[in-house]
Amino acid sequence: LHVNSTVRDFTIELGARRGDPAVGFNAVETLLSAVGTCFATSFGMVAEMSHVQIQRLEIEVSALRQDKPPLITEIRYAALIETNADDAKVGRLVTLAERNSTVIGTLREAIPLSGEWRRYEKAAG
Repeated sequence: LHVNSTVRDFTIELGARRGDPAVGFNAVETLLSAVGTCFATSFGMVAEMSHVQIQRLEIEVSALRQDKPPLITEIRYAALIETNADDAKVGRLVTLAERNSTVIGTLREAIPLSGEWRRYEKAAG
């Protein structure tokens, strides 16, 4: 079972069969993706406005879930950032990105949502 979600001229197909990872992103995975995407969008905006060049940005999002009743009790994200900016500047950009993220701001009103950042490190080779 799939659900198509359409906005403007774009459509995504989501899985709507509980516990079946073969059908695609489920609703919780879609919500967590929205957290990461909204943070990345906000971070890109504040970095650009601050004239900070970002070489790479990866967002890892995870959640704690309880079964009865089924709900998410906490969301965490980690931003892996590659930039030449110093740590203080990157920390300030992260704070500004969180403040400008509609999804993070909305979810923080309902459940604990925390984040951290660290520098992206290239694999030793």
